[in-house]
Amino acid sequence: MHPPCPTCNAKQVVYRGYRYNRKTRKRLRLCTACGRKFTPDDGFFRMRFSPKEITKAVALYKKGFSLAEVKVRMEQDDVKVSRWTILRWSRKYHLRKGV
Repeated sequence: MHPPCPTCNAKQVVYRGYRYNRKTRKRLRLCTACGRKFTPDDGFFRMRFSPKEITKAVALYKKGFSLAEVKVRMEQDDVKVSRWTILRWSRKYHLRKGV
């Protein structure tokens, strides 16, 4: 079941290709009522890194690793991220279930 259109709240939504960024690709939806294309918000709206990388960093930090240790472990997986970014992710996503 497709989510409703965020512009007109119509249920007439179909798949219409993909949207690509540096790390992932996401399915585009097309609202047949108003003609707008959109990607539903999955909780990681406008995030540069993939959800898998973000959740891994937050989980490591919540397990008790310091920000510097988390940064080193992420760099071992070829993910260059600053300590400040990891801290912001942990503040934003710490209440999510499964993290």
